[in-house]
Amino acid sequence: MNGKITPFQLSMMLITYIGISNHVILIPILLDTANRDAWISVLAAVVPSLLLGLLYVYMYKHIPSSLSTWVKEKTNSLVWLIFTVLFTLYFLTQASISIRDTIVWSNTSYLTYTPTWVVGICLIGISYYTARKGLAAIAITNGILLPWIVLFGFYIMIVNFHYKDYSYMFPILKNSALSITHGAWYTTSGITEIFLVFFLKDNVKGKLSRMNMMIVVLMLIELTFGPLSGIIAMFGPFEAEKLRYPAYEQWRMASIGSMLSQTDFLSIYQWLAGSFIRISLAIYIIHTLWVKKWRHPEILLILISLFLFVINQLKLSDVKFHEHVKTYYTSSSLFCGVTSFLLLICIWAGKKKKAVKQNG
Repeated sequence: MNGKITPFQLSMMLITYIGISNHVILIPILLDTANRDAWISVLAAVVPSLLLGLLYVYMYKHIPSSLSTWVKEKTNSLVWLIFTVLFTLYFLTQASISIRDTIVWSNTSYLTYTPTWVVGICLIGISYYTARKGLAAIAITNGILLPWIVLFGFYIMIVNFHYKDYSYMFPILKNSALSITHGAWYTTSGITEIFLVFFLKDNVKGKLSRMNMMIVVLMLIELTFGPLSGIIAMFGPFEAEKLRYPAYEQWRMASIGSMLSQTDFLSIYQWLAGSFIRISLAIYIIHTLWVKKWRHPEILLILISLFLFVINQLKLSDVKFHEHVKTYYTSSSLFCGVTSFLLLICIWAGKKKKAVKQNG
């Protein structure tokens, strides 16, 4: 299935792709960084994130094709190779973090006696199969999965409301301004993953509007702020900071009356659906980076999937993984920032050259 997708489908994929990371991986980092003021950090990131979204829309409108295609056509082989290797590592890192976190969470919560390699094979296998079907297949699958993810999110927010004490969120600014700034940095760094739209332009029919992007950014901020404030209100800032998977812990307390006391199986759907879309799309993008230089695209997809499986079987302590994720968010924002700056220079240089030609 190689059909093109609409800007609306692209927006929905961004919400799932980045939302699972912001909802699951980012929240523990924010609590560790800013503690009670973590929610202030998220609010402080709203304006920078919106400006970043507007910048991406501007650049998206001014590149004639997907970024990988543009670089291949406008530069030499060495520049193309460096660009492709760097972004391959970028998307491999995103997929690897999601795979590792999903495997460990599954192994510690509901598949305690299942070997990690079995969970890894199942997760990567279904992601490989979907990526093989193309972007349209990923978008359609996401369109089926995302409404239920959102619905279950509203459910957990409402059903646990009576456990929450929002006085735990106050007093504010008890932590240093530096820790709050770091929290805002991490939040904005999560939003920089929207950069992936530049690699999908060849497969999108229609224009990506500013309104589209603003809604996506605000929804991603909400996907961080909502559960984060709920966790602090439910467990208190100090207990919340100790939790490895704070978003999941809310589900342990959710029930429907006295007959259905455990509904955390719905969180398994949320997590696996989000990770599945994230990993599938990352594999697809990596495939598109190399496919025009690779004679056997099917073998390329298999190699990408095998690499992700092997690297996630390496033993890594929880503390080291936590630090690696922090490093990823910092590196990701710097990497996307530098690339955006260079891309802007190229766009402005191209517009200036075009204007000179017209005047001449």
